Amino acid sequence: MRLRTVLRGAVTTLGVGVVIVLALVVILTALRTELPRSPGVMSDALGPDPGEPVAAYLQRAADSLATDTPAATGPRWALVTTERPWTAAEAAEATAGLPRVSTLYAQTPEPGVAMPVLTQTLAEPAAGEAGRAPVLARALDRIARAAAGTQDTGRAAQAHALTATRVRAGAPAVIALIVRADTATLRDVADEPGVRSVDALPPDAVWGRFAVRPLLPQQRDAADPLPDGAPVPEA
Repeated sequence: MRLRTVLRGAVTTLGVGVVIVLALVVILTALRTELPRSPGVMSDALGPDPGEPVAAYLQRAADSLATDTPAATGPRWALVTTERPWTAAEAAEATAGLPRVSTLYAQTPEPGVAMPVLTQTLAEPAAGEAGRAPVLARALDRIARAAAGTQDTGRAAQAHALTATRVRAGAPAVIALIVRADTATLRDVADEPGVRSVDALPPDAVWGRFAVRPLLPQQRDAADPLPDGAPVPEA
């Protein structure tokens, strides 16, 4: 009887162990199996398509502000591009009437060199600050530090070092801004001196769900890659 009881207990213990092992296998398998993901859909875009003629893009950007339907008069995300790089003060003056400026794109053009385009997300002015110039200046300082600390090597590192030196020296560097305003305000910005284009998305476009390809000051005929055969000047 004693032996039979011992054997029954061993079988019961073994059965529980098997159940536990099977449960662990199921759990581990579930953890290792990736659930289906809904890919982020970038159905909207600001800026020219690769290779698009500049004249065609400028017309397309102007057309984005031409509608006066009720749905298009509310706040919209838009890309403002410049005829030439701006200083922080110039960018602040051109966008003074905008309720929101969210992203800055910076570049210090150099003939024959594909200089990097760097971005910074912008905060709103702090309490007591007059206008956005201090915000833009801080963003450019962060861009200079990021360029100086790049992990790139060779020619790319030289171009980043040159960017950092120029931005720290106060060279104009703002080439584009992502902004948000109603259509009438965006039209006013498009008429500002030095503004090359204002390209607006539909009112239902969602932040973080649209692509951005700024029109660069050097792109005069088409949105093609910049030439990159000239020596990079010393920083």
